Amino acid sequence: MGDLNAFVTHPSTLLHNLNLENEIGTSNKPPKLLKMEDYPSWAGKFETHVQAENYDTRIVVEEEYTTPKNENGTSYRLSENPEADKAIFLREKKMLNLFQQAIKAENFQLLHHNGSCYSIWQSLLNKDKGNPNMIKSKMALLKKEIYIFTMGKGESFSQLIAIYCHLVNEMKRLGFDKQEFEYIDKLADALPDEWETFIMI
Repeated sequence: MGDLNAFVTHPSTLLHNLNLENEIGTSNKPPKLLKMEDYPSWAGKFETHVQAENYDTRIVVEEEYTTPKNENGTSYRLSENPEADKAIFLREKKMLNLFQQAIKAENFQLLHHNGSCYSIWQSLLNKDKGNPNMIKSKMALLKKEIYIFTMGKGESFSQLIAIYCHLVNEMKRLGFDKQEFEYIDKLADALPDEWETFIMI
């Protein structure tokens, strides 16, 4: 009854807390991927959650899990598995459970995978990047944004850095990487002329 009264008297607070819980997760629940376009920001939060709460499960998205087989080529029963194989099996199931909690059902259905956590993760990566034409289009737009990137009138330094970091991360995500000095030069070029002395120092 108390929760109902709280919702009636403070619905915006409860809604805010629910949105925050969906975005960053809790110790019991991973952050939720509600829309595929949110993948870039969600992926980092999801990985942080896994590393903090279920560190060993991270391994199963790095290489494909295959069911152990005996010398006849048939799958072992779980009770027959060596302890090391049982541990890998449990990690696979834990990560699968996290994916099912984190990814909205209709988004999960859009992923092309074979059921393994590795293939689910790869499908998420591919879904985020899009098809070759979409990647080409994103790359062209990103190059244009980088080219015209500069500090806007009334824009703070922290705002500039936030935009810059976003652009750099997008470049790296799409495989359009530059050398370190090129990143530095681009940031320096974006700063106002009166900062030139500080840049030289």
